[in-house]
Amino acid sequence: MTTTPHENHIRGFLAQRLHLLEPGLRRVDEEYVLTNSQGTGGRIDILARDRHNMWVVIELKRANQTAREATQEITKYVELLRREKRIPSDDIRVIVVALEPQWQELLAPLSNLARNWQHDLRGYSLRIDDDGVPLDARRVDLLPEPLDQKLTPIHFIYLFEHRDGRDRCWKQVVRRAAEAHVDDLVGVDLDYCGPSGIVMYPHALYLGFGRASSRKGRPPCGQECDHEILDKTERDEYEHPDEYDALCHVTSSVFGDSAETAYPEKFLTLADDPHWVVNQVRTSGAFTRGPYETGDFINALRGNDGGAKIRFHNSASTKIVSRWNEFRQAAMECLATNEDWAEIVGGWLDLVRELPGEYDVNLHIYNPCDLIAALVHAMPQSIREYHAETLTKSLSECEPMVVAIAQPRDEDHPYHILRGVLHWNGIGIPDLRRRVEQVFHDSTDWQLARCVDLAWQADHELLNLLEMRYAAHSSTLIPLTQGGFEEHDNTVILPQDLKPEIVENWVGLFSLSDFIDRHREEIFLLVQEYRQHLHILNSRNSPSA
Repeated sequence: MTTTPHENHIRGFLAQRLHLLEPGLRRVDEEYVLTNSQGTGGRIDILARDRHNMWVVIELKRANQTAREATQEITKYVELLRREKRIPSDDIRVIVVALEPQWQELLAPLSNLARNWQHDLRGYSLRIDDDGVPLDARRVDLLPEPLDQKLTPIHFIYLFEHRDGRDRCWKQVVRRAAEAHVDDLVGVDLDYCGPSGIVMYPHALYLGFGRASSRKGRPPCGQECDHEILDKTERDEYEHPDEYDALCHVTSSVFGDSAETAYPEKFLTLADDPHWVVNQVRTSGAFTRGPYETGDFINALRGNDGGAKIRFHNSASTKIVSRWNEFRQAAMECLATNEDWAEIVGGWLDLVRELPGEYDVNLHIYNPCDLIAALVHAMPQSIREYHAETLTKSLSECEPMVVAIAQPRDEDHPYHILRGVLHWNGIGIPDLRRRVEQVFHDSTDWQLARCVDLAWQADHELLNLLEMRYAAHSSTLIPLTQGGFEEHDNTVILPQDLKPEIVENWVGLFSLSDFIDRHREEIFLLVQEYRQHLHILNSRNSPSA
């Protein structure tokens, strides 16, 4: 049985044949000693220079046991070259050389390191003869970036009169989605348990689509299917065009007793409705193989990982950069229709990110951008039932709001709080109805704007006419030695486009409750008309009601 020559033996031969790895490489030293003032040092197998005079750390591995240590060693060597030898970061490269069997151990960790490392990292598979003399070296292709699988906002609901239809439907959905290159799906079984006679189809299969796999190429729908797909212009406008085409592929041949389009806000409404119960979560593909928990899928379907347009609730640490960037981006997506809050909340998050120490930030957003809807749902059925206390409670369920809390890991550091609110400037509106009609001629206009997802644009115009703006209050809670907190820096943050000369004419800053209380008779008459036309009841709407 032929044994592999010792690593020292191979290293000596390789140091004299560095051209096998890369033309222009020249040896500087072997087993180059690095001291470490902070701990243990080490020895670089071969220290070399390339044709551009960069320093090249060459690490050789011939056994699986030492291959497992490669990532730790090369990162330590680079750090020590910088810290102890003061070599600039952009002058250092790394080459890992191993025999072919050792790449089974090296490929995954080195691929991960090279993807996010600031130093050039390359790998070579070395072929040697029986004496350990290198014959040639093959450049190893490191693994590509894996697909970070997440649920997209592409959702759909199948409805059934009997629950057994869901099993058949789910199997068909999984098969048809895979044909369109979407292997990863989540399905949630929802069952209605409220008063009888309200919904026609009491059993639902709620679907969320994962990302389509780009490695399979473009889905075949455009060449092989006759169902509708997005054209080039439409694809440029969609955030998830392949997943939308996959949905069209599924729904063209898979049917329930009824069906509805869906989106994160619809799932949130269903999940929070006491009359609808989540009975089962189904998964396929990566969502089945991964170590996921049910709560991960529920939160993703709610839009907390991205895609939420109205409600968002999530948290992140200010010092975990990847998570923080994703968290901030998802929050800004939810506030895309609200320039005032996007500016204020984004600025506050950036300030918190720069605070000394580490903070855990919890952020809750409710951003419907629909003042009329808040009034319709908050006002009582009769003007005689109007009470300020009752109104405040009703508004708590439908009033736009932002609540952000930055909690320090260090107990001696202060808490930072942000509360986003809708403010009225205190100037009375004697012609409230006429101003509303400048935006919505009647309730049909309002309903149409909601149907085409343009109510937020009209809402911005309406708020300006009614002397209202989105603003926020920031404060700091200082921990006291005897326990408890003391509030400091209670500041009102207004949008930057509000010039001082405009604010000087305001009476003050008042809440939405104050605005309604001041104009309650006009608002009540307006709300009654909208309710009568739209047949809005106190009971919550359900799918297929």
